[in-house]
Amino acid sequence: MSSNPPNPGRLPVLVNQATGQRHPISGPSLTIGRADDNNLVLPEDGYVSANHARIYWDQGWWWIEDLNSSNGTTVNDQLISQPRQLCPNDLIKVGRTVFRIE
Repeated sequence: MSSNPPNPGRLPVLVNQATGQRHPISGPSLTIGRADDNNLVLPEDGYVSANHARIYWDQGWWWIEDLNSSNGTTVNDQLISQPRQLCPNDLIKVGRTVFRIE
């Protein structure tokens, strides 16, 4: 990962498409899953793995990677098998939960 921290003025926000709840990404990485040790915990979605996905800052871009989840992670309806660069308005699906990145 890049040692240059993300610009605080450009930190993305994940918006839950079902609830409208907003989750700012306030550090260089954010983990998503059902387990309590994740930054974004989704206990109500039984299709989300304990440690499902990670969003992180590297080389001047935000990336997402699947953490060997049972049901996979999709970006814009495409299942990812390696880290993928994120862009504004991308739709990220973990389990049955869909987020839009702003």
